[in-house]
Amino acid sequence: MSDETAGVGGNRAEMFRITVSMAVVCALGAMVLGAVFVWTDRYQREASLEGEKTAVVQLLHLKPSASVVELRQFLAPARRQVVYRAQAFGQESGAASQIVFTLEGGLVSRAEVPAGGNEKADKAAGLQPLGRIFVARDGGQPAGFVVEGVSQGYKNKIRFLVALDQGFEVLGVRVVEHEEDPGLGAEVATKVFQAQYAGRSAGEIAATDVTRDPMPEDWRGALAALQRMPQAQWQEEYGTLRAREKTRPIYAVTGATISSRALTDGVRSTVGHFRRRWQLLEPYLGGGS
Repeated sequence: MSDETAGVGGNRAEMFRITVSMAVVCALGAMVLGAVFVWTDRYQREASLEGEKTAVVQLLHLKPSASVVELRQFLAPARRQVVYRAQAFGQESGAASQIVFTLEGGLVSRAEVPAGGNEKADKAAGLQPLGRIFVARDGGQPAGFVVEGVSQGYKNKIRFLVALDQGFEVLGVRVVEHEEDPGLGAEVATKVFQAQYAGRSAGEIAATDVTRDPMPEDWRGALAALQRMPQAQWQEEYGTLRAREKTRPIYAVTGATISSRALTDGVRSTVGHFRRRWQLLEPYLGGGS
């Protein structure tokens, strides 16, 4: 065997050894990353669930005795249907109640299905998530609703929650996810900005617009005070200002009119849509059972 032939064979063996080593390293890395993902995903979902529960309780000012039903909504465009699944908030096993309507509001079916859902199966069935509704009760009586909404912001989607009382008056708005610019569009996620929606009836929200006019200083001071005192006390202390402002436009964040309008449009459409759908759902979910 010549020195040249021996050298080629040695190079191939070395390349094979390097390839095998890299494949083993990649496989081990993938296994570690997979294990980390599985481990962290579980805790991330648990943390997200606890955060949502806290938000619902705070927005509706629920007592410990209250219970909350989570209502998951899906659109089935091929069948022109809307699917609702009702289960206890956070329930991942047992049975959920599924109610299906046509887009025109006709009842299609009622059935029991496994709670928790199966994202892959829903996708395979052509179901598109439409957000969730949380229906609270206390002592068998309705205690309010929290409706999840999504709106296209300046950079990406803004996901938010709208809390309503039984008469569809807005109790509060909370942005739970966004990618707006810090110091600009991100200001719509502040307690001060979101407090502008509270106290508005469904009719007033439907007519609410956004203005670039400067916010009155007395109203700015009142909203800032909300960060220092309980909401119930704030509502009582600033009732006159709230009554004056709830029929006025939402004051846009300076330099972030698109984000301000995106959240306002989203709140308006979310409340309007929920009012219409609740008329259909109430006979099945609105009772004290």
